[in-house]
Amino acid sequence: MELRQLRTFVAVAELRHFARAASLCNLSQPAVSHQIALLEEELGAKLLNRAARRVSLTVAGEVFLEEARRILGALNRAHERMQEVVRGAVGRIRLGATATPGLYLLPPLLATYRGEHESYDLRLEIAPVHEIAERVARNDLDMAIIAGPLPSGELQARSLSADEFVVVAAPNAPLAHARTVKPTQLDTETWIMREEGSDTRRQLAAWWHRHRLSPARTMTFDNPDAVKRAVMGGLGIAMVSRLTVADELAARKLWVVPVKAALPTREFLVVDHPQKHHGAACRAMLQLLGQAFPQSIQRVYRRH
Repeated sequence: MELRQLRTFVAVAELRHFARAASLCNLSQPAVSHQIALLEEELGAKLLNRAARRVSLTVAGEVFLEEARRILGALNRAHERMQEVVRGAVGRIRLGATATPGLYLLPPLLATYRGEHESYDLRLEIAPVHEIAERVARNDLDMAIIAGPLPSGELQARSLSADEFVVVAAPNAPLAHARTVKPTQLDTETWIMREEGSDTRRQLAAWWHRHRLSPARTMTFDNPDAVKRAVMGGLGIAMVSRLTVADELAARKLWVVPVKAALPTREFLVVDHPQKHHGAACRAMLQLLGQAFPQSIQRVYRRH
């Protein structure tokens, strides 16, 4: 069954005339008759009653006319939607993020995006970095914002902005008001840590290793908000992204511990697949990110 056969049948059924249908479809009358005959043969049912000057629908023809109109209508709607997509009038972006950028970097940007592009379908999912990377590689997500190194050799990334770590403590903790603190002085502290698999946890473990620390007392929480709340509650100290505690530092709910050693830094990255074709919604997001971070390196690289 071909679409041209459906269109020809609908024309004949609505006009009740072969010659007029042939003119409408830009076909010869024998061609119209041939297409209807092929359609009836394939369906195994007679669709039209033919008389010398009159054409009418059989019962099968009336049923099939409804279905043919539905199919052609759906096809026309699909064509119109595709034209809207090509023009950029509608679109969809499936954005992934790891916890730190997803909770602290993206919300105001996404609010701006939705305000500027109300017709676009914006979806955000926050998950661990390896899950996010796998879903971008599978095209379940169009792009992602992650913290730390690129986790997959299949993907490419662009630097978005720098991120630095700080060690924080509750305002009443003795460490918060010390002039300087050597890393070795932190070995006996209770450390509040992120979950295994997070880049923050990896950065902390690498920093401990460099300074030969092996704290005996630790607590693990599965998101940055829980970590800082635990620190504010006096449970211990933590190494966190400065971005995650900016409000608490400004409100003096947390204090930076003046560690006498360099703390880790990293980058927030925009990650996608190198062969991904971005539609209008994704291009608009990349443009907004470029405007929000005009000093970003924006280099494209892959993990080797």
